[in-house]
Amino acid sequence: MDIEELRRHINSFSFEKCKNGDQGFNRILIQLFGFLGHGKSAFINTCIYVLEDGEYQNWAKAKEDYAGSTLERIPYKLTSNITLVDNRGLSKMDGYETGEIFAQLGNLLPLGKVEWAKGFELNDRITRAEKSMITSDFIFPVFVHSVKNSIPEEEQKNIQKVLLKCRDLTGVSPIVVLTHKNSGKLTDTENVFRNMGAERIFSFENYTKEDHFKTRGRHEEVLKFLHEVIKDVHFRIEHQPHDPIKEIIERKNFVITYIHNCEKKAQQENIEKKRAMAKIQQEKKISEQEEEIRREREKRRQEQAMELEMKKEELERQRRREQERQNHELQAAQEKQKKKKGKWKFF
Repeated sequence: MDIEELRRHINSFSFEKCKNGDQGFNRILIQLFGFLGHGKSAFINTCIYVLEDGEYQNWAKAKEDYAGSTLERIPYKLTSNITLVDNRGLSKMDGYETGEIFAQLGNLLPLGKVEWAKGFELNDRITRAEKSMITSDFIFPVFVHSVKNSIPEEEQKNIQKVLLKCRDLTGVSPIVVLTHKNSGKLTDTENVFRNMGAERIFSFENYTKEDHFKTRGRHEEVLKFLHEVIKDVHFRIEHQPHDPIKEIIERKNFVITYIHNCEKKAQQENIEKKRAMAKIQQEKKISEQEEEIRREREKRRQEQAMELEMKKEELERQRRREQERQNHELQAAQEKQKKKKGKWKFF
């Protein structure tokens, strides 16, 4: 398909046209997630710019320095049946933040400001949001990552786990979108995600306020991405029966179980941390006691050595005095002997 055919196909998408009907869905909710500052908002601007083919605007309020500023779940309507959601970015992939992301991806939390919650606070928020949950959205996850940022090995493992959990949560393998493709090692980054098991990877150089000169290549890349999303949705709707209400309940149970397990793990880690600290403190105490014993022994050894040295010096002084006494007596005896000899000589 050429650009115009792709655009018409995307704009005309409707669940009612699916082979087995809409099955209770009325729009695709493309859920963008990833780390802070990796270009999610700029990618939304690019998608809207390409699909509308009008003047460029900063619809998603993307920061041009890519510092990351989205603190809300904000929907952007692409067509009457396709919506992009700019979810709050991750700062790290710990249990709490990934729990929040899963709750957002599962459409279990309302749109608007996102406050990271710890432990069972998130469960409470999910419970309070039950009445506002929308069951007619087909959730499609998209992980956004900037090629500018290399991925350490430990972080690769965490991302892989999140992508797999995301697939289990939504029933859809996340598409990986790589941004800033001309600003880093694109091939290396693609290979990293392929090694993680990513089935579909799209790379883009987003349009920006400073660089929004329309090119066929960039337009085609964006339209092919959206077309791929629609193809995947068609495939899943036509090859597997769906019950949106049942699915959102399953997603809720999935996230609550995940949060519960994370909380248990955090509690266990806290217990182990306390044990480790107690062990360190005990070892420190024992070490201090041993050091005190060692110092006491060294002190006694030094005192004994000093006492012995003093005794030696005293014995030496006594020896010298005795020697001096003997010398004095000998000298006196000699003097006496001399006097005696002198007396006899006189007579």
